[in-house]
Amino acid sequence: MPATKPDVLPPIDVGAWFRGGAKIQGSDPKKLNDWKLDWAYAELHAGGKIHKNVAITVNLNASMADYNQGGAFVGLEDAIIQFDFIDEFHLWVGHLLVMADRANSAGPFFAIPWNFYPGTFAAPATPHEGPTGRSNGAVVWGDIAKGKLTYIVGAYDNGNAVGIPATGTTPAVPGSSPLFSGRLRLSLLDEEPGFWGNSSYFGDKDIFSIGLGGQYQKDGSTSGMKNWMEFNADLLFEKKLGGGSFVTAEAGYDHFGDDDGTPSDLVYALVAFATGTMGYGNLQPMARFQFEKIKSVAGVSPPSPWSVDAGLAYLIKGPALRVIANYMHTKIDDNASANAIQFGAQAIFF
Repeated sequence: MPATKPDVLPPIDVGAWFRGGAKIQGSDPKKLNDWKLDWAYAELHAGGKIHKNVAITVNLNASMADYNQGGAFVGLEDAIIQFDFIDEFHLWVGHLLVMADRANSAGPFFAIPWNFYPGTFAAPATPHEGPTGRSNGAVVWGDIAKGKLTYIVGAYDNGNAVGIPATGTTPAVPGSSPLFSGRLRLSLLDEEPGFWGNSSYFGDKDIFSIGLGGQYQKDGSTSGMKNWMEFNADLLFEKKLGGGSFVTAEAGYDHFGDDDGTPSDLVYALVAFATGTMGYGNLQPMARFQFEKIKSVAGVSPPSPWSVDAGLAYLIKGPALRVIANYMHTKIDDNASANAIQFGAQAIFF
């Protein structure tokens, strides 16, 4: 009898991702009278199978400044052991993404705006999560109907990291109760399978996708005295128009129910159009509007900030190589506003 052939596993995948930018803005944020190198951010990705149904992922990241300009850091982004039993059922365990909304699942590299998430607004207008949107936990997820419907449900140990931005430099503090976070994604045109998600497929797919997400943690509010609840819904439409051109429209709503803090509602809308090939790539103008309604607390009505972005990108190789110029105007209240012009470049080596 011939010997049984061993399973031949694919080689380890290694990738390097980089984003760097500069900003024109003065010490008075209303004025465009100074400039600075804004930040540089890099990720190193590695992963592969150790069994036909088991894989590992280890990603590192580093930055000269986090997305809210809080300081430099070097850290472990992901450390995941992945049990991939069937398309409809996967179990991933380790230090991994807190799956909440589309922006969180896509991250900065696969979003059209340069200020990817949360854009202008910080906590409480963000889901609970640890540094770089990750926390220790376990996630069950699966693709149904070949990626037309995807469910993701996870339990995480440090949902009490309130106020930490998506890339925050402050270590997350484990909560006394687990944070439960999940998402449903329904794709009505091309399939959108997999754990990770995009805020744009940059002309590779025709997408009409509806997403619902939410979070819950007992005693997980800002003061730890009441329960934390968050709900979000989003819609992504992207259509290829021929000649390499495509149009994108995205909208979303988030409700943050920190009952003894400052509950708020956030809405956003984005439109973008990528031309056909011009030289080495595509020109892509975009515009985004964000508005946050902060509810009154103890009879006091806080201001409701809003912002608008207008950007122009040149997609040399889709998200793998692009440059962008972006203008943002933010209105906090009648006495506080800001203007900024940003320039950025992004490169991904898979």
